[in-house]
Amino acid sequence: MSIDATQREVSRSFGTVAAYRRRYRQLTEMTDLPRATVTEVVEWFRNRNGIWSQATIRQYRAAIRQEIETMQASTEAAGLMARLYSGPTPRKHGPPRTSARKRRSVALQEFDKLIGALQSGGHPDDRLAASLLAHNVLLFLRPCEWQSAQVEAGYLVVQNAKATNGRSFGPVRRRCLSSYRKSQVKGLTRLLSTLNSRAIAAGGYRLLWARLAARVARACAKLRIKRISLYTTRHIGMATAKGQMTAKQVAASAGHKKTVTAASHYAKKRSGWHLKAPRVARPHPDDVKKVIDSPKATRQANLEAIRERREHGLPSLRM
Repeated sequence: MSIDATQREVSRSFGTVAAYRRRYRQLTEMTDLPRATVTEVVEWFRNRNGIWSQATIRQYRAAIRQEIETMQASTEAAGLMARLYSGPTPRKHGPPRTSARKRRSVALQEFDKLIGALQSGGHPDDRLAASLLAHNVLLFLRPCEWQSAQVEAGYLVVQNAKATNGRSFGPVRRRCLSSYRKSQVKGLTRLLSTLNSRAIAAGGYRLLWARLAARVARACAKLRIKRISLYTTRHIGMATAKGQMTAKQVAASAGHKKTVTAASHYAKKRSGWHLKAPRVARPHPDDVKKVIDSPKATRQANLEAIRERREHGLPSLRM
C-alpha cells in the first residue's frame, strides 16, 4: 500500500505494475513523439476519439494513470488525472477485438459434445482440459485464479485476481462445495494438483494455458463448432448462477465488489443452463455481506452511470 501524487491509496501486485509499465511504454511509442512527457501522452490519448473500444480505453487509461501517480507535484498530477478522464470517446462500430470475440454462451448439448471429445482424446492434455472446463462451469474462476486455488474444509478458497486498489470485496473468496459429491471434491482436488505439476513441467502456467487452449481449439475444429475458451465457461457459470442465486451471491462467487459488474459485463441469465439439480458452488455468507448492491437495475442504466462517473473523473463502478 502506498500514497500516490494525488494522495490516493494505491495497492497493486508487482505483476500488474510491470504490465502497466510495458503498456505505457507502448503508448509513448504510439504517439510518435520523441521522449514524450506524461503531459504529452495524456493530451495525445484524450483526443484519440472513435478509435478504441471502451475496454481498450480503460486499459490504456490505467497504464497512464499509474505513470501520473509516480509524479511528485500533486497539483500537477491532479490536473493531469482530470484531463485523463475527459476522453477519448470509444469507437461505435467495427468488429469486436481480442477477448470481445470470445464466446459468452454455449448450448449444454454442444458443451457435452466437446467434453466427450476431449475425454476420448489421445493426448493427456485433452483430459486435463475437459476436467478444467467441466469444473469451471460450476465455479467460474478466472483462468489465473486456478493457479493458487485450494480445497480447504469443504470450501474452494480462491485468491481474488482483481483485489488490488479495492476492486474486489477482499483478497480471498470461498465457494462452498456441499453440493459436490465426494467423488467431485476428489476430482477437483486432483485437478488442482495436476494443474500445478503440469505447469511446472511446461515451464509455467502461461505455457500450460496455451497448450490447453490449443487442445480445446483442436477439438472444437474437429466438431465444427465455434471455438470455446476457458473464459467462456466463466460466462456460462455466471449466467447459470443468475438463475439460482441473488445478485450479491453471484458477485461474491465471481470475486466482484459490486453487483454492477455481472449485470453489465457478463452473459445474461438467459444464456445459462436450466439444470434440474443445481450444482453451482455457492459463496460463503460472509463474502456475500461484503458485496455492494448497485443502485442501477438495468445494464443500460449501469453503463450510463459508469460513463457519467468517468466524465467527472470519479473512480469507475466496474469492480
